[in-house]
Amino acid sequence: MENRIVRLGDVITANYGRALPKKNRVSGKIPVYGSSGVTDYHNRSIVDGPAIIIGRKGNIGSVFLTENSFYPIDTTYYVTREDLKDLDIYFAYYLLQFLPLQEMNTDSAVPGLNRNNLYSIPVKIPDLATQVTVADILQTIDKKIQLNQQIDKNLLKLIDGMFNRAYLGSELVENASRVKLSSIIRTKSGTFNPKKSSEVFVNHFSMPAFDATRFPIVDAASDIKSNKNVVEPFSILVSKMNPDVKRVWLPNTSKELLNVASTEFLTFNADVPEMQAFVYAVVNDKRYQKYLESNTTGSTNSRQRVLPRVAYSYEIPYVKEAAQQFGFQIMDIIDMIKLNKEQNQHLIRLRNVLLPKLLAGDIDLSNIETVMNNNA
Repeated sequence: MENRIVRLGDVITANYGRALPKKNRVSGKIPVYGSSGVTDYHNRSIVDGPAIIIGRKGNIGSVFLTENSFYPIDTTYYVTREDLKDLDIYFAYYLLQFLPLQEMNTDSAVPGLNRNNLYSIPVKIPDLATQVTVADILQTIDKKIQLNQQIDKNLLKLIDGMFNRAYLGSELVENASRVKLSSIIRTKSGTFNPKKSSEVFVNHFSMPAFDATRFPIVDAASDIKSNKNVVEPFSILVSKMNPDVKRVWLPNTSKELLNVASTEFLTFNADVPEMQAFVYAVVNDKRYQKYLESNTTGSTNSRQRVLPRVAYSYEIPYVKEAAQQFGFQIMDIIDMIKLNKEQNQHLIRLRNVLLPKLLAGDIDLSNIETVMNNNA
């Protein structure tokens, strides 16, 4: 694979997004892209896909790919096929992910990515056929990740439907007394103190990890500066911060490392898997979400929280035997969701290992098409 070294501006033209104040937005099906991805929907587009969106202000250096028409706002750049010179758009998407764009902030007050600085980055570009092969390999992984994510979304909808029909809809439960969540689940967790712990590494369920990938991060215990809650095998985590953003985590816990979570997460601890499944259906339900949103404290969106005692005081009609039976019914679904999440975690790690090696030409691609066809 022969590479040519060029400046990024020689092969890519980055266009400025266009301002679209909220007051001017009309409800529709066209995604509005900001530097953090899709932020809203509008009734018309200004760019057709496929296209790449790059964070210019705010979440600088973020990179997104869309196949559909969209509206990029003025915190972004966008790149279409017509803006590329001898460059495959899918290869360009992965190339931009590989570049250190997030380190190119040129404004200390409001993070910003200067277009001239973007254009000045030296890059290695292989021939077009190699670009397509590299992009195909990485897209194969991404498509499997997206398939697993879509399966999980459908499974969650299935759980919601079953919860409403099989549990809440049963005559026995409809006539049952209402009880607080705290009476059917343990709300106290062990505490991990990094200063007193003998652990070298921990499996850390942090807020940034949830927002980024929904996978925990293995951290050195010495790098953790504050106490954390211990996550048990049948725990569920629910964010108490800014509940208007739904953060319900069904943890894939490690058997080798101590599992710990940010104290910004409330812990719901079950003793058996069927009760974990049941309580997950409860806290993942939209009614619980609305309950949290209506019981926040704090005056600003960035600092609003739900008090733990309030979150645990949510009431549901409860019949123990019916709850256990429902938990058993959805356990296989819960296990499939966990399995897909675990597989995606491995796939993302694989992609992150392959990405720099493929872009640098460190992997022999001469027989890759044969290998991929044999494994298709």
